Amino acid sequence: MPEHLRPYMDGKREFEIQLGGDKREALRKHATAVASIQRQIGIARHKHELATGEQSKPLTHPLTAQQIATRDYQSQIDFDAEIRAHDHRYAAFEVDLEHAQLLREGFAGKLSDDQLEQLVGARVERARLAGHTDAEKGSPEWRRIAQALCVSGYEAMARQDERNEGDFTGKPTHPDLSDTPPIDDDIDPTTFADIINAEVKRRARGNNAKPLPDKTAKKYRDTADEFAKFRKSNLAATVKLIDAKNWMEALQDAGKLSNRTIKAKVQSICTILNWGRQNDPEKFLPAGNPLTGMKMPDFNSTPSHLRAFTLAEAAVILSAARKETKPLFRWLPWLCAYSGMRVNEAGQLCKEDFFQIGDQWFWNVTTAGRRSLKTASSERRIPVHPALINEGFISFVEKSASGRLFKGETKDEINVQPRMSTWVRGIIPCQKRPQLSPNHGWRHLFEDLCRRDNIPEDARNYMTGRATGKSQDLYGRSDVMLPGLADAMRRIEPIPV
Repeated sequence: MPEHLRPYMDGKREFEIQLGGDKREALRKHATAVASIQRQIGIARHKHELATGEQSKPLTHPLTAQQIATRDYQSQIDFDAEIRAHDHRYAAFEVDLEHAQLLREGFAGKLSDDQLEQLVGARVERARLAGHTDAEKGSPEWRRIAQALCVSGYEAMARQDERNEGDFTGKPTHPDLSDTPPIDDDIDPTTFADIINAEVKRRARGNNAKPLPDKTAKKYRDTADEFAKFRKSNLAATVKLIDAKNWMEALQDAGKLSNRTIKAKVQSICTILNWGRQNDPEKFLPAGNPLTGMKMPDFNSTPSHLRAFTLAEAAVILSAARKETKPLFRWLPWLCAYSGMRVNEAGQLCKEDFFQIGDQWFWNVTTAGRRSLKTASSERRIPVHPALINEGFISFVEKSASGRLFKGETKDEINVQPRMSTWVRGIIPCQKRPQLSPNHGWRHLFEDLCRRDNIPEDARNYMTGRATGKSQDLYGRSDVMLPGLADAMRRIEPIPV
């Protein structure tokens, strides 16, 4: 008995079942005895998992029922050849016709699960221990494997009978054995990290490449690490649908994440597996992505107006920003309020992004300098609203050193989203406004300001970097339109602070 299972089996170190003194009778009893022992070990293992919270290890080399039966058949044929070579008395034993009849009834579907377990349960358990299946008794998959093993047992007995008569040319006739696809014995060593690293390299290749942003790559790596830790394996080729389903349900039961976030995590794993297949579709998951078609969690979306800042809330935040000394908290709320920028876009602005045409100031939202944006439409030029100039923002830009305007205390590049969210929630607590989006709420508010002041939809979509999916997203947008864009921005009435 494995040491960690002994407490669940009255401290037993080993099992023993007497099979009797008659060799033929012992051979008949052997499979049932092994099945009984392995069933008791399985019960002990289940108790251990419940007591410790440990999950069963994922399959190291999953096989279909047909492939399991093929291996079992071949092992019996090999054993038959080996024993014939060592003991001349073996060929004198006739096959057990009664046992053969049970096997026929087994693969014909006439036996119950309990009868199948007595007949071939030991072989099913052997396949499970080898990492070929995790099917539980009572499931259709377990029954399918048991019936396939009845086929392999029956065919092996037929070969034994033929060989006893000197005929070694016999081959299986049942389609479960005669039409089996080849089995690759080598476990694909590809890990989640291998796939992500390959995708990062692929996207960075070429003169005008569009690299995978570092933050995005980190998101995929973190999610993959979390999934691998749950299933106790980082081998991507061994992922099964049940792995992702169990992980998803465990996250839901923990109650710490929203269904929306959990859905995004599972979709990230699906994306990684798709990358792996795109790189090598013939060798990596040749049967397809196992997560395709998986039912994702349902969730209720918060109405847009509840996520947006009200004018009163915006005034409170902007007023609080005036008292801040750190540039991040002093200026990001004002920038987002008068541009609808995503917070992370505003957080990576540089002094060099600001330029002047005549008396009007603008700034570039760009990917230059290894900065990342959500979509290609996110590249844009935004007019500086008069309220920002009156607030002194341009003076701040002119006095700033070159490079990023909003830096950390120890490094230039920082993740502004959690910092801004925490700061806003210190002013408008979650208990007071749980549905408010402390970062994205500015974007919703700016779009409403544009609607209130009759700003053309094209101008609104351009300034907020919103993709419409229309061909106009890819045309024009030269300096010719900037004066008209500035006129539209000036039409937006300031937020009373």
